[in-house]
Amino acid sequence: MKKKIAYFGIKGLPSKAGADRVVEAIASGVNKDEYDVSVYCSSQVVPEGATYPGIRLIRIPTLPGKHLHATSLFILGALHALLFGDFDLIHLHNVEASFMLPFLRLRYKVVSTSHAVPQDRDKWGTFAKFCLRVTEYPFLKLSNELTGVGAPLTAYYLKQYGKEIKYIPNGVDDHIDIDSEGALEILAKHDLEPQKYLLFAAGRIIPTKGCHYLLKAFQEIDSDIKLLIVGDEKQWPEYVANLRKMADDRVKFGSFISSKKTLMGLIENARFFVFPSTVEAMSMMLLETASVGTPIVASDIPENTGVLPEQVLFFESANVDDLREKLEYALDHPDEMHDLSAQAKNWVNYKYRWHDIVKEYEFMYAQLLPSEHQAVARIQSL
Repeated sequence: MKKKIAYFGIKGLPSKAGADRVVEAIASGVNKDEYDVSVYCSSQVVPEGATYPGIRLIRIPTLPGKHLHATSLFILGALHALLFGDFDLIHLHNVEASFMLPFLRLRYKVVSTSHAVPQDRDKWGTFAKFCLRVTEYPFLKLSNELTGVGAPLTAYYLKQYGKEIKYIPNGVDDHIDIDSEGALEILAKHDLEPQKYLLFAAGRIIPTKGCHYLLKAFQEIDSDIKLLIVGDEKQWPEYVANLRKMADDRVKFGSFISSKKTLMGLIENARFFVFPSTVEAMSMMLLETASVGTPIVASDIPENTGVLPEQVLFFESANVDDLREKLEYALDHPDEMHDLSAQAKNWVNYKYRWHDIVKEYEFMYAQLLPSEHQAVARIQSL
């Protein structure tokens, strides 16, 4: 009989960014002969009647508002799991959803995965950050198994709480679909040509993504190269408004790209990708950019250098002068950047493949959910 697993703590599928993309890869990749898979989703994100191949989408009604949306999704989702769920295990993603662990554990075994230190996110206010810090306690104390997507992240929990959690990285697919035609249509809309623009892309354009550092550095570059900025601008509209004020006429702002295939097309056609984040856990964007062979200029935060230690041109995080120098170097040395990108592509395809990473999660599930054969063997040995 198949084991039933529910994924909890994300907004919905198909994914747009972050943890949702990770859950999409895991839930799609687990062996469907072994597991029935459900994913809890927000009714605001996933339209009624939506389907996803091989996955049951459980739409939960949610309240509007940045904080109420996620909070209501987690509360009502947990209540649904308690009252109507028939799962063998729940895989919780995002520490901020862990405040529902005392209730989920009434019925279920739970694997919990941290994607970031939640209070480090600058989209939260002081009180909200305090509340998020509190959620780390049920995350660490009540989960049956704990994982983190970044090595620095797991080191944080060990240093802060003396708690060891298993590092399981994010990954890339063996093959990434690319919509080149859709990408070229977007480029034409912004009067851009392949290989004649730099790209900044983020699921959400917020200060920790570092776009303001990029714009300051870009202003000082004497070049006719263009810069395309794409991402969701709704999370922090005041910040985006300031970015637009900083931009000169070489900078183009695109809207959020909902199609991953089209986004990959924009990445593939860029001269290089600029990744100036000051806070990450393990960026899917960084991995996927490397996997399509586009050169990368990235901040030297440990979460980046630990993933691609020698395959990226790094600059000192938040240092505008150093970023400017690295951008100029990258523009002046295309052959060297091409060599780095080839190394990065080979590295991620060898070390960070979803096929292998999903098997690590499946092994963890199997340890928590012994098969019927194993259960009979234990009884017979008594």
